Amino acid sequence: MSKHKHESKEDKKIRKAEKKKKKEKKKEKKHKRESIESALSSQSTAQVDKQVTRLDHDSDADYTRHTQEEDAQSPFQKKKVSVMLSLLPSAMANSQKAMNSAMQTMLLKYSDSLGGVLLSYENIKIDETKNGGHYGRILNEMPHIHYYVTCDVLVFNPPVGSTLVGVVNETFPSHVGLLVHELFNAMISAESLRQNGFLFDSDANEWSEQNTMMPISIGDSIKFTVEKVHECNGLIFLESKDPVIV
Repeated sequence: MSKHKHESKEDKKIRKAEKKKKKEKKKEKKHKRESIESALSSQSTAQVDKQVTRLDHDSDADYTRHTQEEDAQSPFQKKKVSVMLSLLPSAMANSQKAMNSAMQTMLLKYSDSLGGVLLSYENIKIDETKNGGHYGRILNEMPHIHYYVTCDVLVFNPPVGSTLVGVVNETFPSHVGLLVHELFNAMISAESLRQNGFLFDSDANEWSEQNTMMPISIGDSIKFTVEKVHECNGLIFLESKDPVIV
């Protein structure tokens, strides 16, 4: 049964008027957005020429300095670490395999000892400088045998203030949710959105840029600055600011 079957004629008129109003509003937004995009595109060639000229005059020293700064701001860090693994006595039949299995349980989880979310590891070896040779340690009455191992790891740990790009996966009046590198959750609060020139349209149920009227839609890419990094049970969550649609 149709939900509009028992509507009065007056209710139908009101509903049609509201639909017409929404369509006109969206049409007006689209027209304004297209006008602004057209104006911006006419300036793009001149801007690119200026950027090319500036880059042509950059010295090798400047390039090196920029590269070092970018590395410092990168959310990915590759390093050699020493970490303790706890193995059961039954693992002694094949300790190397047990060590690999223990490291695999740490993948995609935040670890203080590793300084980030473990994405990959390789070259796992017993740390002979801490184990007294190849021997592990048994602490008190605990059955586990503790080994320090060294390995090369790749971790994800974005510094506060670094810039990332996320894909919108949800929009609400209170915030916009993002997925970074298809793995990590990020959020931009309504307060931060408003501070950066975004408005929430309750009729269309969407956020849009005040100047361009460009809406934030599911699947859009947004560049943002990391403001805080939260961790809970091995999962991290990025609180963000300064959003820009890219």
